[in-house]
Amino acid sequence: MVRVVTRVVAWVVLALTAVLLTPTALAGATAPLFAAVGHNPTQGTPVPGGYLTADLGTWTSPPESYEFQWLRDGTPIAGATAQDYLVQAGDIGHELAPHVVGHSGSDTAEFMGTAMTVRKIGSSLTLDVRRVHPAPGKGRLVWTAISFMSTERPWATDGGTVTAYKKKHGRLKALGSSVVTRGAAFVRLPWKRAPHGRTRVMVCYQGSDVVDVSCSHSAVVRRQR
Repeated sequence: MVRVVTRVVAWVVLALTAVLLTPTALAGATAPLFAAVGHNPTQGTPVPGGYLTADLGTWTSPPESYEFQWLRDGTPIAGATAQDYLVQAGDIGHELAPHVVGHSGSDTAEFMGTAMTVRKIGSSLTLDVRRVHPAPGKGRLVWTAISFMSTERPWATDGGTVTAYKKKHGRLKALGSSVVTRGAAFVRLPWKRAPHGRTRVMVCYQGSDVVDVSCSHSAVVRRQR
């Protein structure tokens, strides 16, 4: 009788062991919880008019859906609930970061994307000085300072002002201004106002609420008597 009982117990133990060691049981015992395990940096150029894109992250299993919420200095931005965010002028000087939530069945996990500090649009100027002969009877020789803009977002400088300066002893004296159109500005001055001899000239962009101030390298203008 004792031997019979012992054999029955042994069979029960073997049966339970077989069940517990099946692939399905092992997978259920070791399956990790749904979670975000990493992410890449937020993409885009953090300047007004540019788009930032939240990274979708890396998860223990692929999410079935996502939710996004962009934050400015840690505070949710109303209506900014898409993967992409259009940077506004009011974001300059502030940090933007995406909060990403993933859903898998009834499980939810989240992570905070990389923050980016918004700055003004960068700009730079090049200077080309030319002499121009007007049509007969229209006046004397004039010189023209031609300034070409180079910016991360060209449209941002149109309508701005470029000013030509005389540079002497470390001081600048304004010689004339012009409005930027299609990335270029032409500052024309009558020859009678052009400096005598060799004069060092440069041009500067005054900047705006979304574009940085910038100046060109100086160039030498020589007036022939």
